[in-house]
Amino acid sequence: MKKTILNFLIAHLIILLIMFLHYKQFSILSYINSSFIVGGTVTFIGLIYYVFSTGFFDFFTVSMRKVFTPKRRMEDVMSMRKPSEVFSRPFSSLLGSGALVLAMTAIALTIFYL
Repeated sequence: MKKTILNFLIAHLIILLIMFLHYKQFSILSYINSSFIVGGTVTFIGLIYYVFSTGFFDFFTVSMRKVFTPKRRMEDVMSMRKPSEVFSRPFSSLLGSGALVLAMTAIALTIFYL
């Protein structure tokens, strides 16, 4: 929960920075645009972490390493880590904070159109 809130606050600092640097104004429309980009990016990164951490690409990666590696280097290939071992960081805080930012975008969009 703490990591989700921390990621949410960091995402909003990035949103404010984008609003200031790119749009040069603080309006609800610039907030909607910036928060959609940041929220979508954070959610997408969280989903990528989820897919890689489940081991979905492990078989494919090991197979491609075996196919494209000469026989004399096969021992090196077998000692390489699988993608699920590399992406072992918890992903739930990224998904949670991305969903919160996208929810804030939806709330701002509702306010904008009312």
